[in-house]
Amino acid sequence: MRLRTGLAKRIVVGAVLCGIIGYVVPRATSWRAIGQSVAQLTAPVALYTFTKYEQPRCEAEPSSWSGALAYGARVYAYDAATLTSHNPDAPPLDVDLWREVLERKDPPVAIDMLGMLLLRRGTGVLRVADSGPCAIVQAVWPPQPITRDIQFRIGLGMMGTVALTAAVALAWVVRPLVRRIEALRRVAERVGDPEGYRSAGDSSDDEIGELSGALDRAHARIRDDAARLEQRRRDLQRHLADVAHDLKTPISSLHIALEQAGDANRDPELTGLLSSALHDAVYLAALTSNLRLASEMREGYDPGASGSTVDLTETVERVVARARFFAKRKGIDIESAVPDAPTIARCDPVAAEQALSNVVENAITHGDRGGHVAVVLDAHRGAFALSVVDDGPGVPPAELPRLGERTFRSDEARQRDPRGSGLGLAITSEVCTRCGWQLGFDREEPRGLRVTLHGQVC
Repeated sequence: MRLRTGLAKRIVVGAVLCGIIGYVVPRATSWRAIGQSVAQLTAPVALYTFTKYEQPRCEAEPSSWSGALAYGARVYAYDAATLTSHNPDAPPLDVDLWREVLERKDPPVAIDMLGMLLLRRGTGVLRVADSGPCAIVQAVWPPQPITRDIQFRIGLGMMGTVALTAAVALAWVVRPLVRRIEALRRVAERVGDPEGYRSAGDSSDDEIGELSGALDRAHARIRDDAARLEQRRRDLQRHLADVAHDLKTPISSLHIALEQAGDANRDPELTGLLSSALHDAVYLAALTSNLRLASEMREGYDPGASGSTVDLTETVERVVARARFFAKRKGIDIESAVPDAPTIARCDPVAAEQALSNVVENAITHGDRGGHVAVVLDAHRGAFALSVVDDGPGVPPAELPRLGERTFRSDEARQRDPRGSGLGLAITSEVCTRCGWQLGFDREEPRGLRVTLHGQVC
């Protein structure tokens, strides 16, 4: 409401000013109009001067006396007692102006200036004496004809007034309003942005000023809420990393105990149960390691930015040796091939080993009994290629591009093993990205999957 009131005031003031200009301009566009306006404005002086010199003639012949002023004005005399003229051609006395004369007394004159300036006609009344046939003098300016020239000038003035009104409205009303709204639009786009938000600073006492303040308060609330949520997320990630760290040791002990129990047991039914439990232990160990690594990376840990290096030759041998016990229980044969010399690459050793373990354990988990898994490391001309190949069921071609996405698991994988959420390959993909490696997935024919890690050696 306050904004509308303020705009209405500006529009009214601008329109009035433009209207006055539009009326005055046509009247002041000729020397005759200027002279007439000057004569009308000086009418009181002219009337008083004229009457002073014509008073004797009026008293001598009141029945026929009349006079003339500039631009067609006629002057007549009236009796103070009757307020009528002895000249039959005289128009009636303007009683309203006469009353003004009586009220003013000094000077004893009243002029209809508004009629002169706006209507191009008017009347003036002067009290000469207290009594007598020539005690009151009235001048009457007849209506001035509006010629074609004046009509043209009036039309030109009206068009100019319209143009001027539009320009004033644009400059004084529309443009400031548009600038304020545009500033609010830019501010609204950045609400909640900790870096890009800049207050519009509009403290005007209207609706737009209130909206500017509301955006500032909304931004402050969003930032406060975001800070609280971020702190909660960090606390949860830290707690998750601590839990994963605490679980690693007992799960490893459980893993070893299950392997030993399986080697010592001869009961086929119990052997199957121990194999299933060992599978679960391997899954829990990988899950806790991945959760801890994911939490650390969320907290800012970057395995590729620490400057650490890893010997991929030793990493492959260590991962394969650890996975061989699990593969044996699954009835899968796992082999590896590595160069004789060390293969040094830029990456944190713990993260690199976890990334490779995820791929190898994934191949064993989804492989068929009697299947094979091969881990091959090749280094040539400053680059390495680390491949994990299996002859399991593989992945449909349409799903290959989505491998490595967080929470994605193929339908085939879900049917074979309902556990898991795709976290392992997602962690491997993120480690590869941060260390500057490339992760690729390809189908093997007639069946199977090849996972390859490419990168540069140091």
